[in-house]
Amino acid sequence: MHTVALTPTSAGQIRRSLWRNLLITLLVNTLAGVFFSLTSEAPAWRVMLTTHTVGVSVFVALTLTFTVIKPSPSREPFYFMGAIIVGGVLGLAINWLVRLDEVAWIVIEYPRYLLASLIVMMLSAAMVASVLWGREKIGRLEAAYHAEQAKRGSQDKMLMQAQLRMLQAQIEPHFLFNTLASVQSLIDVSPIMAKQMLGLFNDYLRGSLARTRDAKATVRQELELLRTYLGILQIRMADRLHFEIDCPDTLQDALLPPMLLQPLVENAIRHGLEPKVAGGTVRITVHSEAGQLIADVCDDGLGLPAGVYGDGVGLTNVHARLGTLYGSQAQLALRAQAGGGVCARVNLPLEH
Repeated sequence: MHTVALTPTSAGQIRRSLWRNLLITLLVNTLAGVFFSLTSEAPAWRVMLTTHTVGVSVFVALTLTFTVIKPSPSREPFYFMGAIIVGGVLGLAINWLVRLDEVAWIVIEYPRYLLASLIVMMLSAAMVASVLWGREKIGRLEAAYHAEQAKRGSQDKMLMQAQLRMLQAQIEPHFLFNTLASVQSLIDVSPIMAKQMLGLFNDYLRGSLARTRDAKATVRQELELLRTYLGILQIRMADRLHFEIDCPDTLQDALLPPMLLQPLVENAIRHGLEPKVAGGTVRITVHSEAGQLIADVCDDGLGLPAGVYGDGVGLTNVHARLGTLYGSQAQLALRAQAGGGVCARVNLPLEH
């Protein structure tokens, strides 16, 4: 239920992007319709109608926003969320008008159906739209890279490639759809927790989109985003996940590449704690030593799987970004903990 913001330059590129993203939208709508059909008592055709009307409406709203209005980069996140809200509400309105004979029955018999439909469809649209929008930003970075590679030295080329890998690593459909499934399951059994997860997801989406435009982030911003990310996972994993974050006030404004630590936290959860029946704790600590900013991400999970934890895309990207930005002055090291689990340490020059 889903769409994308488009900013290609030529008419041919615009047409190709429109058709490509419309096809992606229809495909994801269909997959979402199948998913919701399996978890809903409503007839499959009704569910499919809802997913497609909402998805195509959001697609049209986002396409018009980014090809006609063309907001400035600083305002893109606000227009992005506004277009999703307008498109989602319009799509649900169209869906209910088409099913006019059922509207009164729904309102009387299932008043919470209206709220649940709006929340689930809007969240689904926001998730997939954010993925597609992020991939459009990747396309823009790639175009800029190819335009500049004749002018720039090898160091600048490596930096832009690392930025591309960083942005790709941020787009995590697995996390997005798990969040959607969790919210859907919580709507009936615990509306308060569903609302809490929606709030955290909104904060995470806003923060991660804002970070894609920044060359550097403060430790405070990095840890706040990680706290939000872990808060979402904590609702999903319940008592199986605990986390601790420790950073002295003197280092809160220190600078580091944005979202540098998130792949380390993702690996700790995915490979260490999720497979462990009892779960465990993720500890994030930041300190300084001899002019170096040092960040540790440790877990007490299952330990270091051979050939998995150290060779993942996320860790490869962290290595590449550190090497490109700091050369031999920064490093990433993994070590197994004596009591079980893994500790990942990032060292980089301390700067404010």
